[in-house]
Amino acid sequence: MMLLELQQVKVPFVKDSPAYLKSKVAKMLGIRPSEIEELICLRRAIDARQKNRMIYFVYNLLVRLKREIVVPSFAKLHQPCASFLIKKVNRKITPIVVGTGPCGLFTALALSEVGITGVVVERGCPVEERVQKVERLWNQGIIDERCNPQFGEGGAGTFSDGKLTTRVRDGRIRWIFSKLVEFGAPESILWDAKPHVGTDRIREVVRNIRKHLLDVGWKVYFGACCEDVRIEDGKFKAVRVNGDWMHPDVMVLAVGHSARDTYRMLLQRGVVLSSKPFAVGFRVEHPQEMIDKAQYGRWAGDERLPPATYQLAVSFKEEKRGVYTFCMCPGGYVICASSSWGKLVVNGMSYFARDSGFANSAVVVSVDERDFPSGVLGGVYFQEELEERAFSVAGSFIAPSSAVRSFVYGKKAQEVVSTYRPAVVEADVAELYPDHLVEFLKKGLRLFGKKIKGFDVEGVIVAPETRTSAPVRILRGEDYQALGVEGLYPAGEGAGYAGGIVSSALDGLRVAEAIVEKYS
Repeated sequence: MMLLELQQVKVPFVKDSPAYLKSKVAKMLGIRPSEIEELICLRRAIDARQKNRMIYFVYNLLVRLKREIVVPSFAKLHQPCASFLIKKVNRKITPIVVGTGPCGLFTALALSEVGITGVVVERGCPVEERVQKVERLWNQGIIDERCNPQFGEGGAGTFSDGKLTTRVRDGRIRWIFSKLVEFGAPESILWDAKPHVGTDRIREVVRNIRKHLLDVGWKVYFGACCEDVRIEDGKFKAVRVNGDWMHPDVMVLAVGHSARDTYRMLLQRGVVLSSKPFAVGFRVEHPQEMIDKAQYGRWAGDERLPPATYQLAVSFKEEKRGVYTFCMCPGGYVICASSSWGKLVVNGMSYFARDSGFANSAVVVSVDERDFPSGVLGGVYFQEELEERAFSVAGSFIAPSSAVRSFVYGKKAQEVVSTYRPAVVEADVAELYPDHLVEFLKKGLRLFGKKIKGFDVEGVIVAPETRTSAPVRILRGEDYQALGVEGLYPAGEGAGYAGGIVSSALDGLRVAEAIVEKYS
């Protein structure tokens, strides 16, 4: 018995099948296909660089052989990774986790692995009820300020494409993915180079995580808002939830990037925060067919290929600005992602099937202290001003929209049609942003049009996208505790330490490890 690792095994997508792959691997190793007991896919990517000739699936594989062979130079013996292990605690502690986004949920899951039970509080509602409230927002423009696309079980990622891509390299990520599969995510996330879950499957996953936490002894409370904290002599002492004071041993603050009231409260209590750069812009929506043609060439439309994706970026070094696409949703929808009346913000979402027929992504420009008021909450004020301006266009959650051609070149274009609900209204979206940012967005779109034909002249813009990441950071030390506050653990995207589902879950895992280390 022998287990080998093979990387970069290229297969023409038109020939892709288990039998063909086994035959190719056997030929590479100089053995018969019957001598291969099992092929395990570790990763599959798409190579479309020669799209007008052939598109390839590129595999990284584990090959289990029935006999030992001489290991060729392009292969290596498989060395199992160390399992994700966390120390045992030697005293009973009771944590409270604030927020049920990926950071909060994975903090609680990791702590439960070593027998720690505690309390999870969430200002929003369970996902079943949350879906109904969000649908009411999208269909009728009626918002619940405690339960919406930003707040509620699963966090903001519940209403997204559910992308699990990350630039972070960490062995714990495999554990995170295996847990997601255990709770209902598709197994394809374990090997797909661009894994995604889809908003429909995410809802199932977070519901199953909640049930598991309850089964192992955690308490989970919804409609429970963290209103205040008590800090004495540099130590966290208590948290007020819905008017009642609770006294856990530690608190994990995993509130998400839209908890602006929490930022203000922490500042009043002397917790150290700083402003940080982020990005603003809008959603750009194109027919998926156009993106497929640009990325797949003559193979566009072949049902063996998934809806095509893209990632575009340009850096203006002299001005120290970047314009880039963010959170691209193939076969997706543009959605209202507001969390309060009077403020309009949009985002992208797709279901697992990615079959809407439209592709969208955020096109954003980086912003920093040059653009917003001074002070820790300057970025928050900047976001709120843009969102209020957008809301005032129609006096509701009807989103300002214009044709891409009109925005970039000032030319009359086709009627604005979008997947956004409740509706869009044709408007000059340039008026929402400072002039200098508008010019960068226009430059970026023109350059993107040179990479994807039609990107700068086809499709529509729906505005604004303002919550790409947290505009503040809750400062913490190497022990993951807030600076000068023992027992308070800021975590995840809302604390300024993550930017997506995977990195948020990973930060929650690291915080859990830090808590266990402290009490071991």
